[in-house]
Amino acid sequence: MDTAWFKARKKEVKVSDEKLAIAIGRDRTTVTKVINGAIRFDLAFVDGFAAVLQATPEEILSRVGVGMTAGQLPETNATVMLFEGEGFERPNENLPVWGSGLGAARMFEGEAVEQTDLNSGAILEYVRRPAILAGKREAYALHVQGSSMHPALPDGEIVAVCRNRPLSTGDNVVVYLRDNEDDDGQRSRGVLVKELVRRSASYVELRQYEPRLDFRVPMTDVIRIDRILTRREMMT
Repeated sequence: MDTAWFKARKKEVKVSDEKLAIAIGRDRTTVTKVINGAIRFDLAFVDGFAAVLQATPEEILSRVGVGMTAGQLPETNATVMLFEGEGFERPNENLPVWGSGLGAARMFEGEAVEQTDLNSGAILEYVRRPAILAGKREAYALHVQGSSMHPALPDGEIVAVCRNRPLSTGDNVVVYLRDNEDDDGQRSRGVLVKELVRRSASYVELRQYEPRLDFRVPMTDVIRIDRILTRREMMT
């Protein structure tokens, strides 16, 4: 990968990583990693890079060290889908990290509970996908926000999460809460990152550690509950 050429060419034609990301149907972080050689250049990127950088496909191929011409590229009717399915990065580095931030506290049973704002429409980066999540499109990762789950889940730690996995007492979970806005997949959604204590038809009981608190959330306020993988699952 001729990183210096790509950076110089971007400056010459006055384009940003964001514009390249749009052209190849990926996010800005992926483009930055590709140019820096952190993840491999996929042949599906050739036409997008060539158009934005005002270069020929052959020039792009030569700069990434691929020994073929554009005419030798295999024909395909595949469509690039943003944020869907397996990524174009190395197979073990395609788990999206969704944007998250510390949200306003939410009241449950008279107690102010730390809440996280989670934005599934903003992918910050891609990280190693645990083998147990291979092929799971509903899997994602997020940064833990705040200290309410310390020391089990410290502030800033990245955790892998999956929808539709069996839940058990003691699991760490991401509880999606209803609010007054429609969830279009692009705006922030309030979630609770806590330990699951018990569930019933009418409520889910959760636990946080700092400060220590068990509290109940009415199921009428819950959209869904996703499970956070354990460290053992992450390593397998």
